[in-house]
Amino acid sequence: MPLSSWHAAARAAFTGALEAGHPRAVTTQAMAQLDDAPTYIIAIGKAAAAMAQAVRDTGCTAPGIVVTHDEGFAEIDNMRCFASAHPVPDARGLAASEAVIRAANELGADDHLLLLISGGGSALLPAPTDGVTLEDKMALNAALLASGLDIHAMNAVRRLFSRLKGGRLARLAVPARITQFLLSDVPGDRLESIASGPAVCDPVPLEQVLVMIADHALDRLDVVARMVARIAEGTADLPLREGDPALRLVDTHLLASNDLCRTAATTSLAAHFADAARLDLPDLAGDAATLARSLARSLARSLAHHVSDTSSPDRMLFGVTGGETTVKLDKISGKGGRAQEMVLAFADEMHRLGAEAPPRWLVLVGGTDGRDGPTDSAGAMIGAADPFDATAAARALQNHDSYTYLAAHDQLLEAMPTGTNLGDIAIFLTAGALYEE
Repeated sequence: MPLSSWHAAARAAFTGALEAGHPRAVTTQAMAQLDDAPTYIIAIGKAAAAMAQAVRDTGCTAPGIVVTHDEGFAEIDNMRCFASAHPVPDARGLAASEAVIRAANELGADDHLLLLISGGGSALLPAPTDGVTLEDKMALNAALLASGLDIHAMNAVRRLFSRLKGGRLARLAVPARITQFLLSDVPGDRLESIASGPAVCDPVPLEQVLVMIADHALDRLDVVARMVARIAEGTADLPLREGDPALRLVDTHLLASNDLCRTAATTSLAAHFADAARLDLPDLAGDAATLARSLARSLARSLAHHVSDTSSPDRMLFGVTGGETTVKLDKISGKGGRAQEMVLAFADEMHRLGAEAPPRWLVLVGGTDGRDGPTDSAGAMIGAADPFDATAAARALQNHDSYTYLAAHDQLLEAMPTGTNLGDIAIFLTAGALYEE
């Protein structure tokens, strides 16, 4: 099979991954399985407008509220639509929160609330608990980001300071029944971390959260110290726990996640390369460039092992993985995104390996939101036979300017905005022998 076909196959697999997790597609499918039409809709998150429009397109005319970010904003018929700030909350988010609270409080026993929840909902709907201001929550957020806690631990602390997170929206809606459709943007698809779980119980023991607060000196903040005191006094409004009566009225459906996108990409590649072996790859996590170089070396070792242990040394291997890496920017920074930096670092490492590298390889990494960082690209793709300038690539990586390099070499993926983030998808192809074009 010619190398040129690899590019088309990888691109098709990535497109299939985006289509599989598209908010409008998965919401439409879920609505077809809904037995009882909703009487009210609350959509929260980056994909809120897309999901709400999908509900409308199925013929549902129930009123509702949409809260999303500026980029995803759209007017939806018979719905109050709010644009709020992300990732740093603002006063618009407070106004949207109050509208959601009032709407939930007005629901009755005959109502069926449809919750459409996607990533970003924590910042878009800040709703601080009594005695906490927006400024307090912003200070807490800054302290959490500097604390070294992972996202799940940070969210466990954040839930203490909210009127809606940690199942509290479900409690406000009692006695209405709730069906919630979720799109996961968090590792492990932990439901309590998707928009901080407005209709999900908090599984993290309170004692554990208090230990995290003490160990990371978060109680140096006045707002945290006050909350700890209220908890000790028994006067704090705490997140809902498993078994809470309010949550018995909630029916939860996880519609899309990074796993769904990975499966779609894998299925596409398996159909295209029927005889290929599959690589076992780790999740995408940590520094983008560091992980890319590690994967390049691992891929070379995997192929070498495959060639020495098989009667078919020319057989190709492919792997699909996903998740989210990070890029730590320093004083020198250009234009790019984590997917672009990962692709360029992978290619650079493959060329550094020289004769140790596989003769044929290709890497594609892209964001499932169809946008990689603050650029007009979804990610990037480079193969062994593609033009490569080692000096320019090294300079681009040093300056975090992968976009400039990749654009100059026509190796960017076009932007395909989906309206939601389900993490990144990475595709790797390799083989032990060259084929003629």
